[in-house]
Amino acid sequence: MSSESSVSDTGKTGNGFLKRLGRRLVSLTTFSINIGIAAAAVMIGVTTIQMRAAEKPAVEAAPLVEVRPVKPEHQAGYEVTRSFVGRLEPARRTDLGFELSGTILSIEFDEGDPVRKGEVVAVLDTRTLEAEKRRQTANRKAAESDRELAALTLERRQKLRDGGHVSDQILDEARLALSRLDATLDQIDAAIEAIDISLDKSVLTAPFDGSVGERLLDEGATVAPGAPVLRLLEVAKPTVRIGLAPEVVDRLDRNGTFQIRISDRQFKARLSGLRPDLQTSTRTIETLFELDGAGAAPQFGRLAELSLTERIETEGYWVPTAALKEGPRGLWTLLAVVEIRTDTGEDTFEIRREAVEVLHADATRSFVRGTISGDTNIVAEGVHRVVVGQEVGLSGEGA
Repeated sequence: MSSESSVSDTGKTGNGFLKRLGRRLVSLTTFSINIGIAAAAVMIGVTTIQMRAAEKPAVEAAPLVEVRPVKPEHQAGYEVTRSFVGRLEPARRTDLGFELSGTILSIEFDEGDPVRKGEVVAVLDTRTLEAEKRRQTANRKAAESDRELAALTLERRQKLRDGGHVSDQILDEARLALSRLDATLDQIDAAIEAIDISLDKSVLTAPFDGSVGERLLDEGATVAPGAPVLRLLEVAKPTVRIGLAPEVVDRLDRNGTFQIRISDRQFKARLSGLRPDLQTSTRTIETLFELDGAGAAPQFGRLAELSLTERIETEGYWVPTAALKEGPRGLWTLLAVVEIRTDTGEDTFEIRREAVEVLHADATRSFVRGTISGDTNIVAEGVHRVVVGQEVGLSGEGA
């Protein structure tokens, strides 16, 4: 029994080993097959990629950005045009009024009417003065009669005195009576002259050619002495009053011709006067310019613009304003095109930065100074398309 059991156990042990060995062989075989399949898949993928890459055309390098370089224009200075604003006003403006009090009888002109020098513009009611003149005239006639009688009396008494019939006292009384009547006539003449002067002053006349700017009173109004009735403006010499800084006034050509713009019209003007004092509020000197072509001058009170051109002497260059780029610390930069020789002996063009200071600028160009010279090739336009260090090409115009 024991020997049979041993044989049976040995057989079982051998069978288990064979089974384990078989399973290992199967696992190894499966793993090898999987490795082979993966390797084959990799080879197929690489081959496919290579075939597809071979089918696509080669990518060409992008062409160089072309720029148009220009050379700066050297100048020994530049001109600056400055504008100053003033106001158009008449050369003379007068508020016309009577020296006497009274009632206005008539006003001959309305606002805006042209007036010639010497024309009557207003009249006072002069009936009281005329009556007083008639009274004084009557007094004079009575005084003339009294004087004639006194002269005859003096003549008779002179004859009687020569005959010794009257005393010296009577003769002196007759002579002095005649003298008093002469003085009375002189007083009456002075009174009549004063009335004539008052009558003249009751008529208001224009002191110069002009236009009525404002009518302040109407007929029937009672005016006090000196009260304005009409405002008369001289239109023959329209004047522009502009406040200018003292240093600008010192550079004015006193005999030159100036350009003044009013609305959309240009006028030629000449310097007609300067105030001798400095305005403390604005620190300017009021300057007067007389316009040519007075008949076509616009209305008074309109704004007028004076343009003055000043020459600034300094070295610099004119460049296109479009070529400027803002730089650090208040400076500006220009992009310059520099020619570079490569190791292969070929010439290429590269962008470099140049720092400049803007002295003056207008709509299309700027006057600058800095690290440029007259031979510097700067990018005139399209500076946003290139950067410093970039290799560029030259356009046909720039080349």
